[in-house]
Amino acid sequence: MVQDEELERRKKKSAVPPPIVDRGYVNLYVNHVQQAHLGADMDFLQGKSGSEVPRDSH
Repeated sequence: MVQDEELERRKKKSAVPPPIVDRGYVNLYVNHVQQAHLGADMDFLQGKSGSEVPRDSH
């Protein structure tokens, strides 16, 4: 039950933390891996492999 004014004050006071890394696999993971309910795949790969993946391609 925090007042709106207090929430605004806290937002202005808080700082955005710097990114963990700015390149490499960890950066790709942090910025592009989707949540589990979306398949935990990289967002830029979504819809790129077609609708059917044959069994012998694994």
